[in-house]
Amino acid sequence: MCGTALAGALALALAVPMAPAQAQSTQTLRLEINNLQQRLQTLEAQQAETQRAQQAATVQAADAQRTAQAADLKGSFPGSIRIPGTNTSVRLYGFVRLTGTYDFEGRNRAPFQNSNAVPLTRGPAARQGGDFALSARYSRLGFETRTDSAWGPVRSVVEMDFGGAQSTASTTSQNSWIPRLRHAYVEAGGFLAGQTTTLFGDTLALDMIDFGTFVGLGGPRQAQVRYTAPLGDDVTWAFSLENPYSDYTYNGGGVLPDSETTPAVAVNRFPDLVTSFRVPGSWGNVAVQGVLRRIDFNNEAPAVASQRFSDETWGYGLALNGVLNTFGKDRLLARVAYGEGVGRYIDNMGTGAASNVGLAGVTDPSLETNKVTTAMIGYQHFWADNLRSTVAGGFARITYPSFARQFAAGTQNNQNRDMTQGIANIIWTPFQNLDLGLEYNVGTRQLLEPSTEGATRGFGQRVTALVKYNF
Repeated sequence: MCGTALAGALALALAVPMAPAQAQSTQTLRLEINNLQQRLQTLEAQQAETQRAQQAATVQAADAQRTAQAADLKGSFPGSIRIPGTNTSVRLYGFVRLTGTYDFEGRNRAPFQNSNAVPLTRGPAARQGGDFALSARYSRLGFETRTDSAWGPVRSVVEMDFGGAQSTASTTSQNSWIPRLRHAYVEAGGFLAGQTTTLFGDTLALDMIDFGTFVGLGGPRQAQVRYTAPLGDDVTWAFSLENPYSDYTYNGGGVLPDSETTPAVAVNRFPDLVTSFRVPGSWGNVAVQGVLRRIDFNNEAPAVASQRFSDETWGYGLALNGVLNTFGKDRLLARVAYGEGVGRYIDNMGTGAASNVGLAGVTDPSLETNKVTTAMIGYQHFWADNLRSTVAGGFARITYPSFARQFAAGTQNNQNRDMTQGIANIIWTPFQNLDLGLEYNVGTRQLLEPSTEGATRGFGQRVTALVKYNF
């Protein structure tokens, strides 16, 4: 800018008439001024280019810093971020789940339909008729971490939903469901410690909308110490010591260690021993499982010696699980299981043992195991990549000690002999992480002896609609 002004001033001055001798000097001066002006313009252009380069470098440095920061926050496994200043990565996961249910038979206010508790054909629920409910109670939230160590990655999981036990008034105002711990464990180098699903739990991953469990499947989530031995080609053999929970039924109903129910207290003496041998492959997977457990009751507390008694019995269970990949993404699922005293290790099967305590003429009460046989089969078909259906059917039979037929009618309400269940559903995924589904669920149960009002069976039909978003 200064050079332009100076040149203009000189040009004006030189415009005044001059002598010939002076004209040549003036011409020379003009050439020098033009050269000076061009040099100034060149310097200005260079200065502007330098400024542009500096600005670009500043932007590039900021981008590089952001990229470095993002790389530093990138976790060691998919969907995770690294906690700054540590070598631990963490991932938040879960889903928001809304279901709408309608029961066509007896009134069933349970958030899920399990065959062991479908309404009896005679009783208050049957007379009241069906029921409708909406619930987001079984939405889920979990955290997973992984930390590098000398043993390899150390992995931990804490997971919860809102299925905790609470009063019947929970939905009267704000639907304030109580959180419930599902999983809380850490694993490294093949070892696991904490609470998670038992090794006796099924390995089928049945795609079921109802949040209950299917006849013959399931298994409790409980505290345990586990070791999984790799045998090559992804084949594993796992062993665990799991939390025991003695459970039995007598004339007055079911007894659990935490119920402190008389006339005898269920007590735990030894951890349950559980094992699982699993063979996966591109064709599917097969798993063989076993459990050995002891059930105890104890009434040694009375001061009068003649009133004291105690007993124990051993139970076991065996299960075979299989998944066969058929066409495309389709799968065939099946499981068979048998157990004596297996009780809660197969969901919906009731207690593991029965006792004759309190029955007429019994002077030396004892425990005997209940025997359980279950079988189920299912098939999952993909109509399209984002549209799938599952159909499944299951059966279970429980064999009780002969004296169980003498139990009170109130106890017979929950003493199931045979159970069946069937489901059919369709689930659409319009875009990633969102599932919209509809399912029909039918369940039956046959009682060992007539109930309070003379019913011998229960029957339930439920339709469930689903909206579920995974994150």
